[in-house]
Amino acid sequence: MRSASGFWGRALSLRNYGAALALLPLLAACHRDEPAPVVHPHYELGSAWRGTHGWFYPSEQFDYRATGLATRQHAPATGMTADGEAWFADGMTGAHQTLQLPAIVSVRNLLNGRIVRIRLTDRGPADPGRIIALSPKAADLLGMTADTPVEVAEDEVASRTLAEGLGGRPAAQSISAAPVGEVRETSLSDGSSRVYGNDSSAATASVAVGPLPVTWMQGSPGPSGLYVLMGIFSGHATAASVALRCGGTVLHASEGAGLEWRAVGGPYTDIAQADAALDRTRLCGVEGARIIVE
Repeated sequence: MRSASGFWGRALSLRNYGAALALLPLLAACHRDEPAPVVHPHYELGSAWRGTHGWFYPSEQFDYRATGLATRQHAPATGMTADGEAWFADGMTGAHQTLQLPAIVSVRNLLNGRIVRIRLTDRGPADPGRIIALSPKAADLLGMTADTPVEVAEDEVASRTLAEGLGGRPAAQSISAAPVGEVRETSLSDGSSRVYGNDSSAATASVAVGPLPVTWMQGSPGPSGLYVLMGIFSGHATAASVALRCGGTVLHASEGAGLEWRAVGGPYTDIAQADAALDRTRLCGVEGARIIVE
C-alpha cells in the first residue's frame, strides 16, 4: 500500500518539473546574441597610454627603422584593433607602441633572415623590452618560437598612402600637395567664367584596407648582439653621467649633420640577461631605455 506522503511528494516533483519546462522558452527568449562589432578601418594616432613600466607617446613617423625584440600578439579583448579592424590570428598584422595606425612595415628575423610584411593595426606590446607584436600567423612565418631579435623597417610610401586615404594628416605632407579650393574667374566684358583648382565638390580619395599576402621572403640573418640603449644625448658629459650611474659605456655615431652620444649597456648573452639589465636601468633612474640588437 502506497503512503499518501509518497504520492503527494511525487506529484509535487512532477509539478516542479513541468514548471521548469514551461520556463525554458522564457529563458531562451531572454537570451540575446551579442551584436557583431562594427568594422570601421580608420586612421588612428591616439593618446599616450600606460605600459607595464611607463608611458608610450604615439606620434606620426613614416621612416621608422629600429631593432629590438618581437613577441607574439594576443587577441584584443573586444576582437577589434585600435584602428577599427577585426583581428584574426591568421592575418598578416601586428601591434606597435607609438607608430600611427595603420602602417606597413617589414620585419626581419635577425636569427634566420626571414622577412614578413605586415600591417600594424593595434597598440602594444605593453612591455617596453619588446618593440613589436606579431599575429600568430606572421610569427609562425617568421620562424618565431619565442621572443626574437628583429629589425623593423617602415614602408614610407605605403604608410603615407594609408594615412592620407583614411583621413590622416601625414606630418611631412607639403602645403603644395594639399587640396586647393575652387577659384572662379569672371570676365567683366561678357560675364563668362572659368574655374581653376580643385572643385570643392570633388570626392575625397579613399583607400581599401585589405589583407596582405600570407608569405615570407628570405633575407640575410644578423646582427644578433643584445644591448640596452639607455639614451641618446647631445652632450658627451650627460651620456657619460648616465653610463657611469647605470653601468654602461658611451658610444658615438654621426647621424646627419650632428653627433649623438649614446649610453649603452651590454652585450648580453641572452634575452633573460638583457631583460634583467633593462630592469636595472629603470632602477637607476633612466626612463625610456630599450633593448636593441647590433
